[in-house]
Amino acid sequence: MAPPAPAGQPAAQPAPPAPTLADTGASAYAPYDANAVPIRRIGQWSTSMISTPERLVIRDDSSYARFWQGLGAGARPSVDFTRDVVIAVAAGQQPTGGHGIAVDRVIRSGQGLAVDVVETAPGPGCQVTQAMTQPVDVVAVAAADAKTWSFNDRTVARGCQ
Repeated sequence: MAPPAPAGQPAAQPAPPAPTLADTGASAYAPYDANAVPIRRIGQWSTSMISTPERLVIRDDSSYARFWQGLGAGARPSVDFTRDVVIAVAAGQQPTGGHGIAVDRVIRSGQGLAVDVVETAPGPGCQVTQAMTQPVDVVAVAAADAKTWSFNDRTVARGCQ
């Protein structure tokens, strides 16, 4: 029990209970899916020659060669397309630095792949370079037998560093 308040002052109010997950609308932590496919990152760039947003699944060497030439990233790493596919995601041209894109995870669902992509943008008030950027992420996954794929995009603000 709280002591009585001095004369002329309001009585102390008990603190409200802490919000629960149900109160905040948040969901409980869900671990990554057991069907996650290991990702081998080929490269991640903040500047590239790809000025439009893209989500690609590349299944053969000639398509990979054309994509790589358009990327402008130097020597092209080899990929075994009998086993792997290449997943490339591009954010398109951005007005400043501080933007990024990444393949966060790839989930196998039957004969298909679900690719989770996270785009990051600088948070409010962050100091960034005043130069246009074209973020790109390129990964390989062992899923040459995949018949279908989908991309699930999420955008988050990055805190100032």
